[in-house]
Amino acid sequence: MKFHRIFLLLPALLALAACQPTPEQAREKLAKMNVPQSDEALLAQTKSGKTEDVAKLLVTAGVDPNARQANGMTALMSAVFNGQAEVAKALIDKGADVKLDAKGFNALSLAVEKGNKDMVKLLLAHGADPKARPGSGLSALEKAQQRQNAELVELLQEKAK
Repeated sequence: MKFHRIFLLLPALLALAACQPTPEQAREKLAKMNVPQSDEALLAQTKSGKTEDVAKLLVTAGVDPNARQANGMTALMSAVFNGQAEVAKALIDKGADVKLDAKGFNALSLAVEKGNKDMVKLLLAHGADPKARPGSGLSALEKAQQRQNAELVELLQEKAK
């Protein structure tokens, strides 16, 4: 009986897999679009809500998911700050470190600062520490408390135990 269910799902799974380009296909698409496959290009793409597809292609093509700006902010932090959930997920899936920080911030504290509950959930699900104090900054939990965001405080406290 279980085999029958899997067999019925096979066309949907194949269609879903077809939507995800291979690294080679991503490189080809980027070349046709004249987008350089570089850390700088990825960082630039995480700053605009209109270019999420290009950012995902860059990550799929093999650009470093932990690329940093001159100020230390990672591509993941930039995607989080700019509300690019799909890009953040693609970066995490390709190995972006949710625990990296820069200048008193980390991805989780930025998600809290933006009040983005879905992004907070994504980062927590991938190992972000609500009590981690990035540099001289506040932890994500402390930021949520400071902002009196009861919903985020409760969510972060659950993971902080």
